[in-house]
Amino acid sequence: MSDTESNRALLDMLDEYRRAVESQNVDAILRLLDESFADDGGTGDMSDDMDYANARQKLEERFSRISDVRLQMNFRKMERSTSQPDIYFVSYNYRLSFSVGDKNMQDSDVKQMRVRKTKDGAWLIVSGI
Repeated sequence: MSDTESNRALLDMLDEYRRAVESQNVDAILRLLDESFADDGGTGDMSDDMDYANARQKLEERFSRISDVRLQMNFRKMERSTSQPDIYFVSYNYRLSFSVGDKNMQDSDVKQMRVRKTKDGAWLIVSGI
């Protein structure tokens, strides 16, 4: 990824998301979501599906069960959608550490976040949290 103002803004948004998750700041995460946001949680279980309308409730529920959240995100690549020119696919590795009660948990994987670049150059999350 070339060093441009737009790409730096994208990386800044990803870091803002990371910090919001670690601080369990629902309002900060909501500010990063596009109004078209929809996420199926990567499962066939519809109970974990999240959209813009229910994101506050779903995030508050998730954060109420966990503590001591640490999220590492390592950017891998970005590709522009061929069918929607304002949509980009951002691939990243993540490592998530958190506590549920007295149990320490970890998860890591490669994930893809869909983001939209607004007319004013801001980046918003469309899916993939």
